[in-house]
Amino acid sequence: MQKSSFCKSLLIALCSSFCASAASADELVFGVATDFGNSQRDSIHALDVEYHFDPFRRFLGGQLAVFGVGQIDNQGSVYLGLGLSNQWKIGGNWFAEGSFAAGYYDAGSTGLDLGGNVQFRTLVGVGYQLTEQSRISLAVDHMSNASLEELNPGIDKVSVRYSRKF
Repeated sequence: MQKSSFCKSLLIALCSSFCASAASADELVFGVATDFGNSQRDSIHALDVEYHFDPFRRFLGGQLAVFGVGQIDNQGSVYLGLGLSNQWKIGGNWFAEGSFAAGYYDAGSTGLDLGGNVQFRTLVGVGYQLTEQSRISLAVDHMSNASLEELNPGIDKVSVRYSRKF
């Protein structure tokens, strides 16, 4: 089995297990994203799934939690990561969010070469709490290898996200 096919299968398995175990999950986040800031290549559109565990500590006025992320895009690239997220209430039903993840990236045969398999993703966003269990947000993320490799083009995306607490 090719490495790209293996990563796609792993992402599907992770998404399925997230959905199957949602009754015990703190929060499941689904996002659709598109890249911006680079007119020299075809646009990249991605689907993201994040699983946020119960917050384990207050940090910088927010709720710090461990999360896992899976992403697949229209060019066949796959990213799987693990990291920390934080959420802050900013007034009424409005909130801000931020996260940092380290993970494995596979460009597949037609995806964007980010200079290596080890990639880091940072995200900042703002959103609105719809109900006790659901939220929507708009976020911007950046993924790169943090200059671990000579080639480090990075990629920036904007996403619309829907979160559901369980």
